[in-house]
This record gives sequence, C-alpha cells and structure tokens, in this order.
Amino acid sequence: MKSKRSALLLSFFTPLIIVTGYFIYRHFAPFGNSSVMTVDMGQQYIDFFTYFRTTLLHNPSGIFYSFNKALGGDMLGTWSYYLMSPLNLLILLFPLSKLPAVVGVITILKYALSGLTFGYLLTKLHQTNGWLIGALSTTYALMGWMVANQLNTLWVDGVILLPLIYLGLITLLKGGSSKLYIISLAAILMINYYIGWMIAIFVSAYAIIFTLCKAYQTTSSYIKVLLKWLGASLISGALSAWILIPTFYALLKSKSDFSQSPFFFELEYNPFRMIAKFVNGGFDFTQLPKGTPNIFIGSLALMMCLYYFFAPTIKRRLKVANGLMLAFLILSMCFEPLDVLWHGLALPVWYPYRFSFVFSFLMILIAFSTLQEILAHGLSRLAFGISTGIIVLGFTYILIAIKKFEFLTIGKLITAIIFLLLSALLLFFWRRSAHKALFPILLFLVVGAEMATNLSVSLATLTYLDAANYTEFSTLMRAASAKTKKLDPNFYRTAATFSRTRNDAMTGNFYGGSVFSSTLETATTRFYNNIGNPSGTYYAVYSNGTMFTDSLLSMKYYFTPRHVKNKAESRRSLNYLTPLTSRPDLADYTKKTHTDLINVYQNPYALPLGFLSRRQFMFPINDMDETAAYQNQIASQLDPKVGNLFSTVRPTKVTYDNAYPAADFSNSQIRKKDKTEPAGLTLTVPIKKHTSYYMSLGPRMAQDTLSYLVDNKPLQQYRTSAKETLLNFTTGTNRNRTVHLQILANVNHAPMENVYLYALDNNKVKQLTNDLKKNPYKVTKFNNRTITGTITSPSDDRTMTTTIPYSKGWSATVDGKRVTPKRWANMFMYITVNKGKHTVKFTYTPVGFNYGLTLSLVTLIGSLGFLGYKHYRRRRVTGINQSTTK
Repeated sequence: MKSKRSALLLSFFTPLIIVTGYFIYRHFAPFGNSSVMTVDMGQQYIDFFTYFRTTLLHNPSGIFYSFNKALGGDMLGTWSYYLMSPLNLLILLFPLSKLPAVVGVITILKYALSGLTFGYLLTKLHQTNGWLIGALSTTYALMGWMVANQLNTLWVDGVILLPLIYLGLITLLKGGSSKLYIISLAAILMINYYIGWMIAIFVSAYAIIFTLCKAYQTTSSYIKVLLKWLGASLISGALSAWILIPTFYALLKSKSDFSQSPFFFELEYNPFRMIAKFVNGGFDFTQLPKGTPNIFIGSLALMMCLYYFFAPTIKRRLKVANGLMLAFLILSMCFEPLDVLWHGLALPVWYPYRFSFVFSFLMILIAFSTLQEILAHGLSRLAFGISTGIIVLGFTYILIAIKKFEFLTIGKLITAIIFLLLSALLLFFWRRSAHKALFPILLFLVVGAEMATNLSVSLATLTYLDAANYTEFSTLMRAASAKTKKLDPNFYRTAATFSRTRNDAMTGNFYGGSVFSSTLETATTRFYNNIGNPSGTYYAVYSNGTMFTDSLLSMKYYFTPRHVKNKAESRRSLNYLTPLTSRPDLADYTKKTHTDLINVYQNPYALPLGFLSRRQFMFPINDMDETAAYQNQIASQLDPKVGNLFSTVRPTKVTYDNAYPAADFSNSQIRKKDKTEPAGLTLTVPIKKHTSYYMSLGPRMAQDTLSYLVDNKPLQQYRTSAKETLLNFTTGTNRNRTVHLQILANVNHAPMENVYLYALDNNKVKQLTNDLKKNPYKVTKFNNRTITGTITSPSDDRTMTTTIPYSKGWSATVDGKRVTPKRWANMFMYITVNKGKHTVKFTYTPVGFNYGLTLSLVTLIGSLGFLGYKHYRRRRVTGINQSTTK
C-alpha cells in the first residue's frame, strides 16, 4: 500500500475501529447503558460540558463570568482549560439526555484524529509503505498515555495537534515556511493552555538541541534559524493572547497561590522503574493518583527506537540530537525540579507526568526513521541483537522486581513477551523472505492486536458510571430549577441537601454555592474555610451553611429530597439524590413548591444581592480558626448593634460507651475498650426554642472514622475539608427540650478535633436581615456578566454592600458615573453611595482581556498584511520575469 490517501484512511480508521469495538464490548454510551464517566470525567468534566451547551445556546454571558461557579467567579480561564476543544461543538447538536453518548463519540474521534495527524506527519516526512504508517499511527493513537488519560479528554487535543506542530517546526528549521508551525501552535495554546505549555517546552528543547547539533541542513545560519523559530513562536503566542493573558490573570487568583510549595532537587523515584511501563497492560487505577509515567508504545516501536542508536547507516549528529532529547525527557520524568517546570511550576494533583506523551511521540518518530533505514539498507544483525538484548535485560529486571510493580502480573508479562517475539521474528525474516509485501501487513496486524490488548487490559481496572447517573440527575435538577425560576425570576442563590458532584449548579442551571475547578479563586476557598464549609485547593462546597450564611449569601431556596411512597420513585430518589449534609434548621424555612422527587424550600430571611450596611467604613476581617467567631465578626461589621449571633454551649452531661473517658472530649480520641463492639460518646445538650445548634468538626475527623446521631437519628455529614466545618445537629422548636448527640467511632482510635457546640439565635438573624433588607439593591436586569438595579440611600456616604465576589474585572457605575468597587471580608465588593435613589450597574470583563484581544487582532492583521505583501511581490516579480522573457 503506497497511496498516501490509503495510508491516512488506515491511520484514522484503525484506532477508530479498535476503540469503537472496545466501547461496544464495555457497553459505553452510545452502545449501551454504561459510559466513559470515571473519576474527573464523571465528577467534573461532564458538568462543564453541560455548562458549555447551556452557555452557547442560551446564555453567552457565561463565557466571561458565572454565578454557577461557587458564589461567582471568572470563567474565561475555565473555558481555556476545559472547554475550548472544537469537537465540543458536537455537544450542541444533541439534547442533554444524550450527553454521555456524545462524550463517548468525541472520545472515539479524538483517538482516530490522533492517528490521522500522526499518519499525515509520516506521509510528509517519508515515502514509505502505507501499512507501516498505519501501524505506527495506531501505536501513537493508542499509546499508554492516551489510554491512561482517556478520561482527561480535554488534554487529548494536544496529542492531535502535536504532529502538525512538529511538522511545522521541522519545515521551519529546514528553512521553509513557518505558517503551519504558527497556526498549529497558536491552536493548542487557545484550546488548552496547559498542554500547550508542555508542547512549547518540547518544541523549544527540540529546536535548540537539533540546531546546536546541526541536525538539519539549511542555507541560513543557525542563529537565523533559531531567531526565525523564536519569532514564529512569539507570533503564535500573540495570536492566542486574547485568551492567554486573561487566563494568566485568572491563574494568579487561583492555583498559582498554591504553587509555592517547596520542591526538592532530587529524583522522585528510581528511573529504572519506568521500564515496567513498557509492558502491555502496565497501568491500573493505582497509577492515577501517584504512579510512574505512562509510556507504553508497543514492541515494534520500542525495538526500533533502541535499534536507531546502533544502526550503522544513521548519521551520528542525528543520534546525538535524538539521544539528548530522550535523555532530557527521561530526566524530566523523574527529577522533581524539571517535573515541576513541565507542570506549570506546580506539582500535579493526580495524573502525574502529564507531559509523557511527548516522550512517546519522539520514540515512535525515531522508530519510524529506523524502519526507513531498514527498508533502504537492510537489517543490521549487530544493531538488532544489541537492541533485543537490552529489551531482554529490561524484562529480566521486571521479572526479578515484579512484586514492586502492583500494576503488573505474570500474565501481562507473558503477553508482552509474545508480542515482542512476534514483532522481532517478523522484522528478522522480512528482508529474507521472497514474499516481502506480506510482512508490513503482518506487522500492522500484530501492532493493532498489541495496542488493542493494552487498551482492553488497562481500562479493565477502572470502574465507570452508568449514563443514567448523569442523565437522571440532570433531569431531576433541571426540573426543580426551572420550577423555582418560574416561581421567582429574580436574582438569588440555591443550595441543596443532596448532591451528585460539586458542580451540580452547572448541571442544574442555577446559581449555587459549590464548584470543583482547577481555576477556583483562592479567595473563595479561604472564605469557605472561614465560615465552616468544606473547601480545598480546587473545590468549595456549600454543604454546611448556617441560617446566617444562608441569609447573607442570598441562599433563598433549598432543594431537599421529597418523601415518596411509590417504590419505584423512592428507589429513583435513593439512586440519584445522594444525601450531602443534614440541615435540621431548614424547618424554619417555608416549603414553596415541589417536583416529583424534590421539595423546594424558601428562606424568608435571605438578603438581596446588595444592601445598605450600617457602617460607612468596612474594616478588615481576619481569618480565624473558629468559624462561629468569624461569622460573628461579619455580622458585627454589617450591624455593630447586633452583638454575637453565636454563643458557646456546654453539654450538661458527657457519657462514654465502650470507650475510655477523656478529660476534654473536644480534642481527644475515642478509644474502644472492646474493639469488637460499637463505641462512642453521648452529649446531652439543652435546646432552647428559636435557636439553631451547630457542632464544629476539625479536619482530622474524616468521613469514615466517625458517625453522628441525634436522638438515635443519623446525621449526614460531608467531610472533606482543609479546616473545621460546622454541622447543624438540631434546631429549636417552639419549646425548650433536650437532645442526645451521639458521636460514634467507626475505627478503634477515632480522633476528636476542635469539637465545640454553638447556639445561633434565630431571632437575632431575623432582626439583622430584616434591618438590612429595608434598603435593598433591587435588581432589574441581570445575566452572568452584567447586573443592573436600583438602591435608595437615606443619607450620604452609605455603604452598598454586596455578596458579589470581589475581582478587578468588575466595574461599577452609579447613575452612569464610574466608581471603584472595594473589597470587604477579603471576599466581596462594596461601593459607597450618596443620599437618594440611584441606578447601579456592575459589568464584568476578564482582567487582561482587552489587552490580549488588541494584541491578537494587531498580530493577525499584521500577519495577513505581511502575507498579502509577499504574495503581491511574488506576483509582481513573476510578471516582470514573464515580460522580460517575452
């Protein structure tokens, strides 16, 4: 097979058929009831894809900003990391009920397109047998990195574009046009800046090393070649500046604050451990949170890559250049400072060595170059023997140390050896057979079988969610959200006592209080920690609100599971409305409406988005260890006369059951006497009427170590947090009473940390909110990016306080005149207003967007103008030459 078109078809359809066959076997949607949703795909990405569809079809303002992101946050940085893949446009063509199926199709297409672009690269680099192009394109499309990161579909566009970027780079380094390099590099920088950063490091190292090694012949000096490459790279960056610059500013407010953790100038592990990843099926779930690089490339590519460095016909300078590149990449995959550099100066959380796809890419390219040499000059027995011997040594090492590799089994090792022997025998006898045309076909079949086996064995270790896990929940949440919006079309936030993921607001299409995103602002996580809600580097969960924070943050509605008697509906509720955290104090709220499975409660004390506070000067509020004390600070700032909302409560009695007593239960351990029996302690707590009660829980009190009951009724508690949280364990009715709060140990030694009881005076909350609502900000028009409303101030220099998270991207006008928003509580915006009625408008534009857009447009216009001028000069010179000839 010599036709380029046939080779490209083979490169595209072989991985497509293999992956589709596997998807059918696993019943992944659209071929069954299962799905590709696992780990982050099921817990994060699928919700962002829902948001993508909702935003583009119904609310484009959500591209810049969203109140679905916790209490509100920048979204352009989120788009540039999660949602810019062109293939995501397929999501717009189908209803949300088909989203798991569409994501499955997109995943298959990304495998196929990776094979296609790599096949295109090979057809441009070499004129060779199409079966070999198909074999190595399939190797690239189904390499270990792709299989391990199938769920991280947002990164795969980099694998698709890398062959085009490399082809453009090679063309440039050889003195040719830089157009392909500029366009393809700009494309990945716009689609996913994170993977674009890694590719930029790769091409930079490649350009410098190969130029210094004089690996490519060119008529220009090597300095000119490097300057040309640098200029082309800067143009790519400038073309993508419209999204890169605002993303950079967004990162300054998010994960960059957490990237200052120290790293060490040391090897992260023994580099020889990487060898095990060349074994078929050398991957399982344990490798996702912390493992070695995923670099499986199959037997043929591995043998040919090693053979390359011993082949007598290959130029030494090429061997040196490729050897230096591989050495740099190997060192990067085990030396911590380089590892940190590749990951954007922050060690990754889960999915280690995310850049290892460039290492596999280079190895497969080298392998293809080797095959060209073998076709042209025959097989060198010495080089073949040495490369085979190195592999035998590697497998011997693996066999000796196999117990250290939990992801390997003897069966996987035998499978790898079988494919290695088949590939070696085919290579050895190819040049000696009279039927030479048959061997490329056989190699193609062996490679396809080997890569398919690795796909199947590797993914067999992962568990996947049924498609209904998303589709049913999405249907239930959107029905409740739509009914609430019909009931109340104004601006407010909504919380729930159940959850599927921390991005439910994006799936349910409502303004919520939770999010899980790599671009989450650190101000939000700190505020959540301070008010006693679970929060970490990349997530914030509004699961532990109090009556005060509900009111302050405009949590006007609450979704709770509805008690149903029908068995089928009850089972549906249990399956899809997973309890999050108990909120007994919702008894003080009013049930307004319901859907089949969800009740909608209204918080009558919820404040509007903005209101006049009683102080003209907003003093700083410092971070505090005690979350109740922090809430008292906020209340005092809004109204100094309110006093403390929370007060400390001591239990009247503490009893231990099958546990050793402690002098102070608040910071101690529940240690079982009889380890075979249940154990715990019981706190007897007097409950006053019209009062809500909360218990603080330190971060060491993990979800699986302790359980909580009130009068023998279990309390649900979400327990993943960096600091203490507040758990609402009961609320006062119209009479005083006593409750028994039980803390049960699920392990032999259960830690108790910062366990304190607090009482919240509900009447004070009502009084405070009623006073603040006397001068509300009446929102008349709003979307995610723009909010317009009116407010009336009874006197000059009053403070209009909002619960819009502060950002330099927000601008504000009062009666058309621009004012500067300021920050209060290190979290929210406020402005000063004078006496009278005013129209106040807030508008959000990502910081740096206008500068970036200007730079991109100037670069684009300048580049088009330059190309037009070159085309004009070329035609003019051609015309002059033709006239002279005549």
